[in-house]
Amino acid sequence: MEVIDNFLPRYEFDKLQSFLLGENFPWFYNDYRLTDDSKSGYQFIHLFFKDGVASYHYPIMESCISKLGVENLFRIKSNLNVKTFFHRNHGYHLDPYRKGKIAVYYINTNNGWTQFKNGTKVKSVENRMVIFDCNLEHTGVTCTDQKRRVLINFNYER
Repeated sequence: MEVIDNFLPRYEFDKLQSFLLGENFPWFYNDYRLTDDSKSGYQFIHLFFKDGVASYHYPIMESCISKLGVENLFRIKSNLNVKTFFHRNHGYHLDPYRKGKIAVYYINTNNGWTQFKNGTKVKSVENRMVIFDCNLEHTGVTCTDQKRRVLINFNYER
């Protein structure tokens, strides 16, 4: 596992953060159940790329893709989880692509985190990227101190 702070240069990050947190960015409601034993929940998502199909907003991801050294891209999905009264996790899971790497890029700083089944915890800090093998079970944990927790999830091979 690799944690990289200040992943993008400040001006590139500010542009991306402003776009994703802006009032005109299209978020889509998504019911989800990541595991059979998890409680149902919801989040807002935007699919920038999935299985060869790109959204209109895909070009804003190019700097991250380049810096990650992506050779084969499976999916880029942004998640927005609203503030909760108590921290809630979504259930340990593996992403649907069972090869390559997963990279989680945090768009805003908050008291949520990514928890790994092995006990490792990565705090949500803006402009932080955590890269790990796709076989590591993980879960996202909501925040209680900001209106939302926003991140981008990359599934890819190098």
